[in-house]
Amino acid sequence: MEKALKLLPLGTSDFENLRHRDQIYVDKTDMICELASVPGKFFFTRPRRFGKSLLLSTFESLFRDGLKNFQGLKIEQLWTDKSTYKVIKLDFSRVKPEGTFEDFCQYFDNYLEAQFSLIGFKKEDNGLFLSNQIEIFLAGLSSIKF
Repeated sequence: MEKALKLLPLGTSDFENLRHRDQIYVDKTDMICELASVPGKFFFTRPRRFGKSLLLSTFESLFRDGLKNFQGLKIEQLWTDKSTYKVIKLDFSRVKPEGTFEDFCQYFDNYLEAQFSLIGFKKEDNGLFLSNQIEIFLAGLSSIKF
C-alpha cells in the first residue's frame, strides 16, 4: 500500500493548523530554539511570501502552548522551558487608515484594547493614555511567573 503524500502548505501561515493538517513542514525548529534563547529584539525582513507570518506563528505556539504542537520536531529535544506565556498577536493589516485621523486613532486604540483584554487588560478611565496603561499592565506581568 502506498503512503499518501503530504500536502504543501500553500497559503498556510498558521503553525498549529499546518501541524494539525499534517502538511509538509521543513523542520528548522532547532534554529527557532536558538533564536528564542537569545535575549534582545529582532527585526525580520524578507520579501512577501517568505514565511515571516509562519515563523511568528511558530513562536506564538511555542510560548503560548509549550511543546504541544512540536511532536517529532528537533525542538522537542532541545527546549527546556516548561513554562507557558501569555501572547499578544497584533495584526496591523487589520488597522486600515479610513476616515479622519481621529477616527483612525480611535479604531487603533479600540483594536489594542481588544487584543490586550485577551490576557486580562482592562482600560481604566484614569486620565492616562491607553499606551501608558498598557505599559503599566505589561510591567506588572513581567514580575509574574506563569
